[in-house]
Amino acid sequence: MKSTSTKSGLMKLMALFAVVRGYNILLLILALYLTAYFIFAPEMPLYTFLADYKMHLIVMASALTIAAGYIINNFYDLQKDRISRPIYTYVSKFVSQNFKLIVYVVLNSIALILAAVASWRVAIFFAIYQFLVWFYSHKLNKLFFINNIFVTILQLLPFLALLLYFNNHAPVIFMHGLFLGLIILQMDIAKDLFSYQADLIFQYRTMPTKWGLSTTKLLMVLIMLISIPVALYLSTFEEVGHMRWYFYAIVFMLLIFAFVVWFLRAKWQYQLLYYAYKMLLVAGVLSIVWIKINPLTLRQFFI
Repeated sequence: MKSTSTKSGLMKLMALFAVVRGYNILLLILALYLTAYFIFAPEMPLYTFLADYKMHLIVMASALTIAAGYIINNFYDLQKDRISRPIYTYVSKFVSQNFKLIVYVVLNSIALILAAVASWRVAIFFAIYQFLVWFYSHKLNKLFFINNIFVTILQLLPFLALLLYFNNHAPVIFMHGLFLGLIILQMDIAKDLFSYQADLIFQYRTMPTKWGLSTTKLLMVLIMLISIPVALYLSTFEEVGHMRWYFYAIVFMLLIFAFVVWFLRAKWQYQLLYYAYKMLLVAGVLSIVWIKINPLTLRQFFI
């Protein structure tokens, strides 16, 4: 009996982890810390950085708000996900819709408390952020093109919170933000491509359902071609250090994507493209440390 109860509890925990996209949350936390230390506050000593409790509160409030956002988005998109993401839907069914809503409220409440401890301005920022996340899931998720732009903005807002906190307005930071926004936008369009059939059935007005697959691919390629000079320009900033190697690599990858996307037809192929973009983001997060570490001489750290 106890074994069955434990197994049920583990299944619910795994389901909740899947619903809040735990892997994405962990990546976000890592990205926020690396961005804060290497980009927003590059001259700050490590001890001072780690002792800054307000910065930690902003990171945790961001993670909890995003996790709550995944829950409410799952709540509204459950029917569509049964077609576009059957495995994810199967796992998430071990958590009831009512329980999801309770966790959603709890996560947002904790995030607001943490933000309020940091400052009342931070609390206001996250209150607005949480409203925008709900508004996107409730109203904007089915609106043509606005949904892509809005989801890109929502994913950039945690970085904006840290940017405002550190009050660093260096041009290289805004170029980083522009480049990240362009990559996120392409990834979101790739997601629309592999969920095309489900979007048609449930009448989501996405670019593929409104404009067709060919026009959507053309727009995607145009965004790729815009991203390439942005990446090359970023590589010329002295502040990016050895991270420039990442930008050289991503230019090469985007050129490949711009060619390959025309030959994609099946749902699994579009999904593979989507995951390829996710891997580019993971590589980008990890390469932030290259700003101060030369990837060509890493062997010196193992001798």
